Amino acid sequence: MQNDEPRQSTRVQRLFLTAYVNRDEKEQKTPVSVGRTLDVSKTGVGMEVYQEVLAGSTMDLEFDLRGSLLMVQGKVVHVRREGEGSYIIGVEFNEPQEELENLQAG
Repeated sequence: MQNDEPRQSTRVQRLFLTAYVNRDEKEQKTPVSVGRTLDVSKTGVGMEVYQEVLAGSTMDLEFDLRGSLLMVQGKVVHVRREGEGSYIIGVEFNEPQEELENLQAG
């Protein structure tokens, strides 16, 4: 049986508030903004954000993991408009985040 799932890590549905800055190369495209996670894994995150971002742009993310902060960089791999002023985005992290793998157990 062939597995067509492109993800290399298991996703976990968890809600975390996330501060982010969207960049195109070095230029900041948005002010510091807040979104919420829909699902997370050690290699990426699905998020709902409230400002348009472009696929291929860079994200600086800061997750509040119930009292500890995790800062991560990644690339926006897809964007889908979800109604007026809401976007669902997928971000692939530049480096795997082992701290997020532990969420699967909890």
